[in-house]
Amino acid sequence: MNVLAQPASSPAAIDADLAAIHLPDQKEFRTQQMAVTPAVASAWLRRNDANRKLRQRAVKQYAHDIRRGAWKMTGETIKFSATGRLLDGQHRLAAIVESGTTLEMGVTTGLDNGVFDVIDTGRSRTGVDVLVIEGVGLRESATVAAALPLIINYQLGLDPHSRSRYSNQELIEVWSAQEAVQRSSQFIAKLPRRVMPITHSKALFLHWAFCQRDVAAADEFIERLFTGERLGRNEPLYQLRQRLLYLKIEGQTISDAVLLHACIKTWNATRLGRMYSTWPPVFPRSDEDFPEIAR
Repeated sequence: MNVLAQPASSPAAIDADLAAIHLPDQKEFRTQQMAVTPAVASAWLRRNDANRKLRQRAVKQYAHDIRRGAWKMTGETIKFSATGRLLDGQHRLAAIVESGTTLEMGVTTGLDNGVFDVIDTGRSRTGVDVLVIEGVGLRESATVAAALPLIINYQLGLDPHSRSRYSNQELIEVWSAQEAVQRSSQFIAKLPRRVMPITHSKALFLHWAFCQRDVAAADEFIERLFTGERLGRNEPLYQLRQRLLYLKIEGQTISDAVLLHACIKTWNATRLGRMYSTWPPVFPRSDEDFPEIAR
């Protein structure tokens, strides 16, 4: 990301901003690289005529990437018609305003208004797409893409089920930098897929989190949760597994918060050597805080 350090209040910066604000009035076709300040971006957004409604979630995500230095130049330019109409780039411009950061961007002027209908009709890459590009198998990539936000939440001190969104770049950074995540992905990929008490993505997060405490115990816990092998009837894991399978058979669903809470609570009870003859003790009470993971 190329961020310019020139203060916006300097005379040179003010002159540059004024010139940039009127750049879309150029009628000839031209592409150039230039500094786009928040003031310029704000002025250009007022040239938005019948463009699509801003997706605020996308703006906030782009602004987040810009602030943390993770914004990647893709070669796409901000596009204006020969009449000065903004044709493409409203989300990027809004993110510059939101982030308060000046960026070097490509700008194209002098386009025909008719090209608006064919600009930006492609589908954005998903987390699954970028993981496949990184070499993750197609089936595993869907599991990893769903598990990584849980892992990032947990690393940030948030409840894993918090509804946070992370950029593809952030997902790739975590995947590439943490061998523990890759190991958990490989372990989960070998689990059964026919009768699953929880999804593979939830299992990946839990396995990774439990491995921070005890790798061998994490392997055994998740494997027995999926297979039901070597489970005594009074073990907390047996009670959890039976209840989750019953709910699936009955077509009942539980929230991610309750599911993850119950799994961690069962891990904790197992580590403490507790025994339960019924399932309620492994599920959270209404007044119970989300648990820490026991060693």
